[in-house]
Amino acid sequence: MGAGARVGVFLSAAFGFPTVLFTPMLVVVLGYWILVIVGASDTELLDSVDSEGDAVGLSAFLRRAGLGRVPVTVALSLLICVAWFVSMMGSILTTLIETTSTPLVYALGAVVLLIALVAAWAVTSGVVMGLQRFLPQRRRDSKHELVGRTCVIRIGEAREDFGQAEITTAGGAAISIPVRTTSGEVLSLGSTALIFDHSPDDDVFLVTA
Repeated sequence: MGAGARVGVFLSAAFGFPTVLFTPMLVVVLGYWILVIVGASDTELLDSVDSEGDAVGLSAFLRRAGLGRVPVTVALSLLICVAWFVSMMGSILTTLIETTSTPLVYALGAVVLLIALVAAWAVTSGVVMGLQRFLPQRRRDSKHELVGRTCVIRIGEAREDFGQAEITTAGGAAISIPVRTTSGEVLSLGSTALIFDHSPDDDVFLVTA
């Protein structure tokens, strides 16, 4: 097989079913990691936690699937890369079956897609289990760790008996927390406040201007 024919087979597999489902994702993954390398993005871009430091959203979903012990971007990148590679190899192999039956072609593609998804999960799960022992403990925005950070007052004013504020977690998610002031201080809507303590009895954060 000549070089031109090999390129044709490669392009046909990359942009044919089912590999075409993963090819755009692979391009996004490559672009994202280039941004990370040049310092224009963060590896914890998609990580989300609540005020307790527990994973939420996509982070929680991947953790339940056994893939949440590394940053979400790492897990997703591995999943996409493995799924693309397996589907590519499977698509190339199915081209050896000479058939003009469209239903058979799509049926083979569906089988390759299923194998690619299962392989992607299995390989990524194994890699994550191997990596977790070498990775530093991931950041958690526990209630204690929020003390000393700033927040923005939302929903009216913050007083000694009422207050709601918004703070951005390390993963980039905006969460709402209950806040209270002391010594009769009143903080207006939209003002920036400093969290200087946490009251475990009332489960609220104490803030000041």
